[in-house]
Amino acid sequence: MLCGDLLFCIFLSHITTQFDLLAVRVRRLVYVPVDQQLVDVYPLGEYCQSYAQKNKDLIDSFDDKDWEEKHQKDLYEIIVRHRALVRLSGDVEDMFSFALLVNFFNSSIIICFCGFCCVIVEKWNEMVYKSFLTTALSQTWLLCWYGQRLLESSEGFSDALYESGWYKASKKIKSSVLIMLHRAQKDVHVTTYGFSIISLASYTTIIKTSWSYFTLLLNIYKK
Repeated sequence: MLCGDLLFCIFLSHITTQFDLLAVRVRRLVYVPVDQQLVDVYPLGEYCQSYAQKNKDLIDSFDDKDWEEKHQKDLYEIIVRHRALVRLSGDVEDMFSFALLVNFFNSSIIICFCGFCCVIVEKWNEMVYKSFLTTALSQTWLLCWYGQRLLESSEGFSDALYESGWYKASKKIKSSVLIMLHRAQKDVHVTTYGFSIISLASYTTIIKTSWSYFTLLLNIYKK
């Protein structure tokens, strides 16, 4: 189980990092000169000012046609990379979704019974169950945290499209960005075989379910 969970976390870590890097690239897609409308304290202003300092000769030599060709080339590469990341996320879900469903179902039961044993067992054996309970909680939290990171990074790509300098680009580039923005607003996530999205919200649901089972089991035991 540990090897499978770590492999899942590594896959999601790679995908989220690629989404974050793609968001940075999108923000630098269209150069917008810093002026009274776009001040340098804005995120787009910071990116454009940094770009202007590193590529001053390029900015001076490029005309509108050169800029449009560059934007089209960069935008095509961004679209290809975004589609690859979405497809890769789907592949990860196909590989792990059923195992995650079984894992999350078992986690609710394990957390419930470990908590119950911590309450009723003898003191000398209490630390064993507490250690196992901590491990079960940490394992489930780790999976849900990486699932949450995937959601946030995919949303960050959508925000980056909106925050870029698309309004200074040509009409063709604007249309392409609008189509990309429409697709990017749909979250990229991994589910437990289609039942629930893996995120910190699902971790909260598991804890609530385990607590409900725990209180029910404890009341039955006391009666």
